[in-house]
Amino acid sequence: MRKCRYCVQMKAMNRNNRKGGINMDIDILVWFPIAAGVVIWFWFHNRQTQKDRDIAANSVSAVIAVELAAALVIYQGSIGFRCFFSVFIIFAWLVTALFSKEYMKNDTNVIRYHFFNLMTLGTTMGVFHAEDFFTLFCYFEMMSFTSFMWVAHRQTRESAYAAGTYLGIAIAGGMAILMGLFILYVQWGSLSFGSASSAVYGMINNSTELEQNKTMLYVAAGCLFVGFGVKAGAFPVHVWLPQSYTQAPAPATALLSAILSKTGILGIALVSDEIFGGNSGWGMTVVIVGVITMLVGGMRAVASSNFKTTIAYSSMSQIGFILFGIGMATMLNDALDKMVALQTLTEEVVEAYLCAARGMILHMINHSLVKLVLFLLAGVVFLHVGSYELNKIRGFGRKKLFLMIAFGIAAAGVGGIPLFNGYVSKTLLHESIVIYGSLAGEQALVAYTQEIIYWIEILFLISGGLTVAYMTKLFAVLFLEKNQDESLQRTYEEKKQYMSLLSKIAMIVCLIPIVLIGVFPNGVGGAIMDFTWVQDAERTFYLASPAWNPHNLDMNAVNYFSLGNLQGAAISIAIGAVVYFLAVRLVMLRRKDKGYQEIFPAWLDMEKYLYRAVFYEAIPFVLGVLSRILDSLVDTIVIVLKKTVYRERKLPYELPEGNDITHKLGQSMENLNKLSCIIKKKKYEPKGYEHKLALMNVDFVENLRIIERSLSFGLFMFCVGLGLTMIYLLIVN
Repeated sequence: MRKCRYCVQMKAMNRNNRKGGINMDIDILVWFPIAAGVVIWFWFHNRQTQKDRDIAANSVSAVIAVELAAALVIYQGSIGFRCFFSVFIIFAWLVTALFSKEYMKNDTNVIRYHFFNLMTLGTTMGVFHAEDFFTLFCYFEMMSFTSFMWVAHRQTRESAYAAGTYLGIAIAGGMAILMGLFILYVQWGSLSFGSASSAVYGMINNSTELEQNKTMLYVAAGCLFVGFGVKAGAFPVHVWLPQSYTQAPAPATALLSAILSKTGILGIALVSDEIFGGNSGWGMTVVIVGVITMLVGGMRAVASSNFKTTIAYSSMSQIGFILFGIGMATMLNDALDKMVALQTLTEEVVEAYLCAARGMILHMINHSLVKLVLFLLAGVVFLHVGSYELNKIRGFGRKKLFLMIAFGIAAAGVGGIPLFNGYVSKTLLHESIVIYGSLAGEQALVAYTQEIIYWIEILFLISGGLTVAYMTKLFAVLFLEKNQDESLQRTYEEKKQYMSLLSKIAMIVCLIPIVLIGVFPNGVGGAIMDFTWVQDAERTFYLASPAWNPHNLDMNAVNYFSLGNLQGAAISIAIGAVVYFLAVRLVMLRRKDKGYQEIFPAWLDMEKYLYRAVFYEAIPFVLGVLSRILDSLVDTIVIVLKKTVYRERKLPYELPEGNDITHKLGQSMENLNKLSCIIKKKKYEPKGYEHKLALMNVDFVENLRIIERSLSFGLFMFCVGLGLTMIYLLIVN
């Protein structure tokens, strides 16, 4: 696990020289929307008139607009990915807030939605501005719990099911992250981002220490990868994604896909950069996970007969492309490190590294822009149709020019069609694997064969083709085909006012950069990458040392429209066309009277037949059996002790009820009653204290037996024992 010393030194210098004001003022961006959400909740939660709902929606938009203005002021003069993406986060929230007013107009729980919307904004900002892994974890978990209410918002059986899956997977992922942080703290003694690179660099200079700690670092990083991968939607912990995206309101789903998934990507990128920036094994692991994620997501999207589910799996697939970029940057980091040591550094390899890292960052931005548009369009369809099923929404977009243009631009963007933003970022990612493949076979630089790299490139192109296929399917369903119900089709075509002007403006704002980045990749796209990727940035994922770029390679000089790059896009488009006609037209539509049919086998549903079967059935059953065995064992021990060591002593007399204590105490209280009557000169009347105490004793014994047999009592005693042990250790130490 090697870390380039130039990279470590540059990162340390940058963190020492960063602007102090941003750390002091960033709390405003975190806590302002949270405080505003609390105020809006207490002010409007008991008001359900349409006027109050509109005022609340406008208030939320105003809060987010103020948040955006504050961010622009705070970030003035600051550069780096986190600064840029933080502004983009607030922008995305503002776009969805404007659309939410129309979408949530008749929702009875709209105030609750606005409350958790602002809470999630604040916690998300906290994630992107955390200075150490533990702070990132805290905000990450808070974000998971606040966004959980988005999934459960509709309060139906389906939404409760999806929310349960979302929360269960999120908690499991959080526990994995926490376990990884515990291990890292033991290894480093600190969880700050700055100490990570320094600690790994120190281990490099001590080979004995490296070998001793390498296994634990891999375990810790694996735990972190699983935990952050849950939120990103990486395979195989993606199972929460399709149902959650389907059940959450469309504006919330847009944020889940466009923004919240990137918090998981942020965590994985930080782990890859801070711990494994120079380790090709880790990089290949991330690449393989990315490839599997993009393939599985693409195939599920092609096979789905639900509009929103298709887009959900599309998000999963595009996350795979981003993971691919992280892995390629990590592997090329290793190659660069070796070439610097051998003094054989070439400009081509530097270009490959920059293509991977900058392409990954640009694809994050591109994917967020596209998914904002697509999920908002899904919300428009749902408002008028009330369903996401392809057979019901067929033909809805006919004679709706704006809707067709908006969807077409977004579909072309995510599909990697030339002249649109996705083509630029995918070209950079593809270029990195091509150049890396040229190094394959040189054992001094690359540990992988050319054949392995070749097949990874093929799967990359196939995944791009799957994207083209399922976006073509959605476009054809909405705008080219007619609904089988002719009366319903006439109703769709007669709808002229299907979007408010404010929603159209919000969508246009997202569409413009999709086109500009694609048409001017070296202009607009290059400016974005330069802003997010600079050598004096205070925060970034990957930082190229000047030693790696002796010729000051200009990434804005990349020829995106060269014959080789266009051939790559053409291959993906051709694969997409073949998949569309074979899988969609011939298989999904094999029975025209029934329309589109789900073609993915139900028994491959990992959420239902794996995760729920394990966590909801198998594990509770096993733990229940073990608890019963332990309970019986404890009961046996108690009975044996009662019959031997703690045998009840026989009284010299027989009691009608109770025991010796209740008998003697009852008699004493009765004597006190007699004495009181003599003193007060009253007629003595027996109170029956002995009988009352006997009954109380019976109730006490029965309740005690119930408590002793309960699992909660056992857990309570375990916690007491654990607490006493911790107190003992503190005293001893």
